[in-house]
Amino acid sequence: MKLSDLRGILEKGHFQVWTGAIFFAIILWLFVISEHKYTYIVEVPIEVRNIKEGKTLSAEVVPTADVKFRATGRAFFKTLLLKSISDFKLVLDLERIRTEYDFYLNDYFDKYAEKIVIPPGFELDYIEVVRPDSIHISLDDYMIKPVMVKINVEVQPAPNYIQVGELSYSPKRIDLKGPKEIIRSVNEVETNFKSFPDLQAPIRELIPLNIDFPRVVEASHPAIEIFADIQSIGERIIFEVPVKVINKLEEYQVFPTPSTVSLTVIGGVEYIANLKPDDIEVIVDFRSQWEINKYYYKPTVIVPNDVIEWRDLSPKNIELSVTRIRR
Repeated sequence: MKLSDLRGILEKGHFQVWTGAIFFAIILWLFVISEHKYTYIVEVPIEVRNIKEGKTLSAEVVPTADVKFRATGRAFFKTLLLKSISDFKLVLDLERIRTEYDFYLNDYFDKYAEKIVIPPGFELDYIEVVRPDSIHISLDDYMIKPVMVKINVEVQPAPNYIQVGELSYSPKRIDLKGPKEIIRSVNEVETNFKSFPDLQAPIRELIPLNIDFPRVVEASHPAIEIFADIQSIGERIIFEVPVKVINKLEEYQVFPTPSTVSLTVIGGVEYIANLKPDDIEVIVDFRSQWEINKYYYKPTVIVPNDVIEWRDLSPKNIELSVTRIRR
């Protein structure tokens, strides 16, 4: 190839193609030429098996080991290429372990060579474990404990919007599963903190739990679903709200006039649209308010918690007609 031709390839943006061709040639060389055997160090997953029923690991076990193998260049390249999707592993069998045990890996795998799992088709000869030289196993009683969930969420409606009702979430309790020594004193878990500013619509989100435990502890739910009802603020006139007279005396008959009133409520538009007159209390307390020769009384108005405010009660005062009952 002439220098001018190479310059043309580079100028036309084919440098990556050229690099790929070189890389492919190197791969081909490894497959076809390299038949000599060499030693290689490969990272292999560690799998723990046959934990006794009712027991569990009380601490994490190192997840991988560096293992030295002997193989041809071709076999080693195949290993690197396919190891992540193949069932390579070192198996630690805990069938005879009751509480604690130290596995000295080279001694263990020299004795139990079948615990070195190399998938069929991979021409590797095991030599030794380079790192770690040993693994300490500690077992504890397996425990499942229900704990409360604490929500760490901040909800901020935008101006002229309001949150209707409390922030709801589910589930309110989860199960922690793992070593008794770790989870027996845990009574509550918290979600990660998350803020939702300037909200103009309802939100439904999954919030991950902030579980700062070793991997040997599992949670029945990794995340908690929250819901907040966000509505724009509006107002509505509600008519025919009944007037109630409470704490009447047995010797009197009492009749309020008028028997219903109207008022304006302010709150989330969808929420107040569904309010009924009976959801609002307009009360005259006869025992504490009534006086002889007094006819008009200012009632107490009680609205649901999610109403921001009320105003414009009509009429403002209630007349009480009181007559003594003859016996």
